[in-house]
Amino acid sequence: MEFLLDHAYSYFFGLAAFLIFATVIAKVGIRPIVQAIDAREAKLKSELKESEDAYAKAKQLKEALDAQLRNAESKIGEMMAEARRDGEAAKAQLVEHGRVELDAIRTRALREIDAARSAAVINLRAEVAEIATSVAEKIIRQNLDAAKHEQLVTTAIDAYETKGRAK
Repeated sequence: MEFLLDHAYSYFFGLAAFLIFATVIAKVGIRPIVQAIDAREAKLKSELKESEDAYAKAKQLKEALDAQLRNAESKIGEMMAEARRDGEAAKAQLVEHGRVELDAIRTRALREIDAARSAAVINLRAEVAEIATSVAEKIIRQNLDAAKHEQLVTTAIDAYETKGRAK
């Protein structure tokens, strides 16, 4: 204890200096530290609120984009169905156009065949008339009997058939 009594004066001044220093620090230093901590806390709360707001906004945007995507997918499906219907209609139209064209070609061919048949019949009649005239002329010149007349007609018909085969 003797040590304490000898150094009591230093002890009290050291203690007083510490208390004064602690008071000054408490008055001057703690207030700015507390204010800095409070400011930091307010800033963190503000940033947290902003991030929560941004998250909510992002979530809303995502939902809106998802809705737009679903809408776009349904529109794509509708467009594909419409394109299929249009394709089927175009196909049916082309098939019908082909049928009409085929019928026109068939009708034209039948007309040409009928015209060729008519021309052949006319030619045949002309040749038959020519042969008949020729036969009649020969009959008149020769004044033949019935057997010779039949032989002459058969010969003329055979000549006509041979001529017809040659063409």
